[in-house]
Amino acid sequence: MPGVVTIAAIAVAIGLLPLPYGYYMLLRVFLCVLCVYFISAVRAVRDREKWVLVGLTVLYNPIAPVELGSKPLWSIINIGTVAWLWWLDKRSR
Repeated sequence: MPGVVTIAAIAVAIGLLPLPYGYYMLLRVFLCVLCVYFISAVRAVRDREKWVLVGLTVLYNPIAPVELGSKPLWSIINIGTVAWLWWLDKRSR
């Protein structure tokens, strides 16, 4: 059974395709919730790493969306976020 970070990686990979705006909003909510989960539930996360996760939570929050403008920039940030979460997940095991 795939882990939540693997599901996030698949969702981000699908997001590289040209899809309706609603998919990207759903992806934003999913990544925001995933970052909050890592802040609160993963014990091996260090304080500095928690601040990065807080920044990512603010970036992905669906209530006051941050507009970065271009899809390529968002794609890079999404891939970087999943890589970061994957690294935290692997290190915490």
